[in-house]
Amino acid sequence: MLLKLKNYFLRLSIKYKILILFYSIIVVTSLVLALFSYTISTNQLKEEVGNLLLRDTKRIAASIDFLQRDVNELSSFLFLDQRVQNFISPRPDFTKYSLEPLASLLASKDYISFIMLYSFQGDKYYFSNDNSTGVADFYELKSTDFLKQIIKNKGAPIWLSLNSLPFTLIAKNNYPKIAMARLLLDFNTYEPAGVLIICINIPTIEKIYMEDLKEKEACFFIADSSNKIISFESTTPQFTATFAQKLLNKNILSRENEIITANSSKLLITSSYIPTSNWRLVSIVSLENAINAIRNSFVLLYIRVLILCLIFAFVISMYFSSMLTAPLQKLVSSMKKVRQGNFREQVNIDPHASDEIAIVVSEYNNMVEKINELINKVLKLEIHKKEAELKALEAQINPHFLYNTLDTIFWKAEKSHDSEISEMIYSLSRLFRLTLNRGSEFIQVKGEKELIEHYLFLQSKRYKNRLQYSIEIDSEILDYYIPKLILQPFVENAIVHGMENSTAPTFIQITGKKEGENLCFTIKDNGIGMSKMQLDRIKDLLESGKEATFGYAIKNVNERLKLYYETHFKLNIQSQPGQGTEVKLILPIDYISVES
Repeated sequence: MLLKLKNYFLRLSIKYKILILFYSIIVVTSLVLALFSYTISTNQLKEEVGNLLLRDTKRIAASIDFLQRDVNELSSFLFLDQRVQNFISPRPDFTKYSLEPLASLLASKDYISFIMLYSFQGDKYYFSNDNSTGVADFYELKSTDFLKQIIKNKGAPIWLSLNSLPFTLIAKNNYPKIAMARLLLDFNTYEPAGVLIICINIPTIEKIYMEDLKEKEACFFIADSSNKIISFESTTPQFTATFAQKLLNKNILSRENEIITANSSKLLITSSYIPTSNWRLVSIVSLENAINAIRNSFVLLYIRVLILCLIFAFVISMYFSSMLTAPLQKLVSSMKKVRQGNFREQVNIDPHASDEIAIVVSEYNNMVEKINELINKVLKLEIHKKEAELKALEAQINPHFLYNTLDTIFWKAEKSHDSEISEMIYSLSRLFRLTLNRGSEFIQVKGEKELIEHYLFLQSKRYKNRLQYSIEIDSEILDYYIPKLILQPFVENAIVHGMENSTAPTFIQITGKKEGENLCFTIKDNGIGMSKMQLDRIKDLLESGKEATFGYAIKNVNERLKLYYETHFKLNIQSQPGQGTEVKLILPIDYISVES
């Protein structure tokens, strides 16, 4: 929808765009004035509603805090009870039945639903007031962060929701619960000896604030110190637990009394801390119904003022738009003539004008003049280029003439029984034919192998006994196609950099084989190798693709492979000073298709 409106606006003429601009300014101005009036008229009502809700929130938070303080005091009483001490540090005559009288405490505190006792020796015991049964064994708690936090607090109470634990504490739990947990010390040694956990059913807490939810479009919830919701109740679908959690995550509910706008409606939010557990009780109420009467009267006044402003804006905008668009219409007419090829076109405007439109027109005139000059310059350069290409074409040697000449020299060497010269001429002729490859960018592996053989043969004649080589390419890959001249540059580098800077004999090994769906080629030499700095420079050159004063052949091969295989190939270079260099090239077999 927004895209359609944007496209419609872009298709409008400037006159109507200016009209819309003026209208927008009037609407925004009127809206600001209306909101200011609305704020003044409703401020007192909002303040009264906010104070009332904050008072109720604090009262409910105080009631919850009272329950938690009562639980803390009860836990202190149990902590001092000799029967509990006997449980966590059992004597030979101790039995768990001696703890049964403590169940009377559960009956006297009807809001307490469950009490658990653990000793560090692995014993456990519990009392239940809501038919929940079964508790986790101590070995299940032993390695948990829950027990570590209890020990870290050194006997201070910890309040939490059982639902937040990553394990099941009560096997058959009939109601969601909040719990107080604390460490128990052995009075004889003052060492940690057990854990006490006292639970309150969350529905018991919710009863405290459910009365305040009646006849309100509101919600109450309790959040812990990590901003996780423990309890939530709402009387309207507008307020959900997910919505409340989003507000908590955005830290919107950090103040006691706050008004926000959500889902096109204003909400009053109050928050009160529960000191004992460091939790917060939060209430959210919609102010919509409270301000309906004020809003209706305000909207009627706003519409009347807006109609008068729009009529006035229409007259003013039409006058200014006509004055502003006149030079632009001249500019558009001139552009159409330039598009038809008239590059001498100029737009005439009032010489006294110096606004932005006048600057645009002036720059347009300069641009057209510059384009006319550039077109003439490009035409001249194109003529010179064609002349240069013609001269270069005339200077080219016909490849067939070169082949025939090499053949003639070969047969003359044969007649003279100079087999070494004839072999070199033959290799040079074949090397030249394979390099040109009839203009094709791809060659069979056997063609690339033959090219390398002829190249190394000629180089061995040059260096005599200083160059030895081995070419071992599996026969099963000879008919596959690869880009031409991707192995020869590495062989040439092995000779130039590994041999010409050393007097020692050089051995070059070229291998090729099939590995899965890839062709794997290796060029290895025993030359002088490269230092780590040199190798890093080569790798950086291949990764960055920047211009450099070295590694032209390797960079050229890498760029060609990127063109043909994109990122589906691997080029690895390993080298150490004095231990030679190894180049490994891995190409996918079926990534590119080549017509043979």
